[in-house]
Amino acid sequence: MKPENIVELLKSFEVFSHSSEKELIQLSSFVYWRTYRKGQLLFTAGDPRERIYLLVDGFVKLEKNNSDATLLYSDYIKPNTLFPYGGLFSDPDYHYSAIAVTDVELLYLPTFYFEDTVKRSKKHLLHVVRELSSILRLHETRLQKMTNSNATERVIHTISYLMEDLGSQEGDVVTLRCPITTTDISNISGTSRETVSHVINDLKKNNILSFNYKKMTIHDQQYFQLESS
Repeated sequence: MKPENIVELLKSFEVFSHSSEKELIQLSSFVYWRTYRKGQLLFTAGDPRERIYLLVDGFVKLEKNNSDATLLYSDYIKPNTLFPYGGLFSDPDYHYSAIAVTDVELLYLPTFYFEDTVKRSKKHLLHVVRELSSILRLHETRLQKMTNSNATERVIHTISYLMEDLGSQEGDVVTLRCPITTTDISNISGTSRETVSHVINDLKKNNILSFNYKKMTIHDQQYFQLESS
C-alpha cells in the first residue's frame, strides 16, 4: 500500500528534486512502497536488475562474495539515496546482493521506466553522471588508501571513509547511525577484528570517537582528515 504523500517523498531524493509536480504525479503511478525487516534480502547478485530503489528510512548493505564465500566488496546505503547505480543502461543483472541492516522503508520503480525517464531528461541524466563520478571518486580513494597502508592505517582510513559516506553533521560531531560492527570494519579494511578493536579502543581513550553497535560518533573530525590525507 502506497503512502498518501508519495509525491512529497519523491521530492526528498535529489534526482527528482527539480522535477515538476506534474512529472512527479506521473512518476508516482509507477512507484511502489515496501518495507523490509532487518536481515531481509532485497535482491541477490545475479538476479534480474528489474528495480531501482529509493531508500526512505533505515540502512541497506551491498555486498558481493566469491565462490568460497569470501567477502569481496561491501558498501552501505543511507536514507534519501537511490540505488543501485551499477549496471544502469547496460547490465541485465545485479552486480551484488542487498540486505537490510535495519528495518527499512523504501520506494521502488521498474528499471526500464527509470532509465527511460533519465534518457528523456537532461537534468536527470546530469544527476546520474555526477553521482556515478562521485561514487567512482570515493571508491578510487578507498582503494588507494587500502592498498598503500599498514593494518592500523587501513582501519583509520575505513572509519574516515564511513564518516564521509554515512556520517551526518550534528553540531560539533559527526554521527554514523548505521549499525556497523567491528567485523564490518574488519571486512572493509582487510584487517583482523583484534586490530580493529585495538585501534578503536585507542581512539576512544583519546576521545576521538565513541562507538557502540548502534552508533559511532566522531568527536575529532580533523584527526581523520589529517590521517587520511
